[in-house]
This record gives sequence, structure tokens and C-alpha cells, in this order.
Amino acid sequence: MDWNSYFALRGTRRLYERVFMVPSTLLGLLGGGYYFAHQDFDPTISIFGMDQVLLYGLGTVGVGLVGLAVGPVVGNVIFRAVHANARPLLDKMDREFFKRIALNRANPTGNPLGHPIPDFYGEKVKSVHDYRSWLRKQREYRRKAIYFV
Repeated sequence: MDWNSYFALRGTRRLYERVFMVPSTLLGLLGGGYYFAHQDFDPTISIFGMDQVLLYGLGTVGVGLVGLAVGPVVGNVIFRAVHANARPLLDKMDREFFKRIALNRANPTGNPLGHPIPDFYGEKVKSVHDYRSWLRKQREYRRKAIYFV
């Protein structure tokens, strides 16, 4: 597998993860809303010192946030099932890519908060051209950190 096809598959994987965030969030919100809407509540009784309606609303939002967090996991599982033949190559390329990222990124020690390292994990790298641009930015940051330029 060459780097261009790796980055294309990586972009497809991210698309799967983002697409499955929407239905899992909606499923969580609707399921939590349905569950809490069918609970009997007494306005004279409080739970943890809070009104039951407020607590049920917070529970619904919490279940929606759990759905939001589960969406990328479900998307990744479905992507790996659909692209099962490319899974070993993709895993190998992932390891190689992240090894290169860890090797070439700037040193974060002594990093001022006002001037963070640009794209520390290489998340914005979507092509070979982006990777070369990322390398230039890391070298520039390293040079500025060492020589205070």
C-alpha cells in the first residue's frame, strides 16, 4: 500500500466515524428522552436535592453525550468490517505513520502556552503534501524554540 492510498483510506475511516456520530447521538437522545419521559415523578420529592424534571433532562443530555462518544467507535468497527481485506496493511501503515510522527515532531518540554506545537499528533495530515508541510512546520517550531527567533 502506498502513502496516497493510505491517506485516502484514513480519510474514509474518519468519514465513517463522523457519519456514525449523528445516528448514535440521536439514538441516545431519543432513547434517553423516551425512557425519562415515561418515568413517574412526584414534584414534591427531590433526587440529590434537585428537581426530578431537571435531573431527567440532564440524564437525557448525558445519554446523548454517551451516544456522541460511541459513534466514532461504531463507525470504526463498521469501516474495519467493510474494508477487512485492507485491515492488516492499514494497521501496518498506521504504526509506521505514527512512528514517523513521534520521531519528527518538536519537543514539547518547555512549551509556552501562548505558542503551542502545531498539530502535535498529525491529525490534520491528509496527504503526502500535508505531511511534508507538517514536517516543515515542526522544523520551524524546533528552530524557533532553540534559537528564540
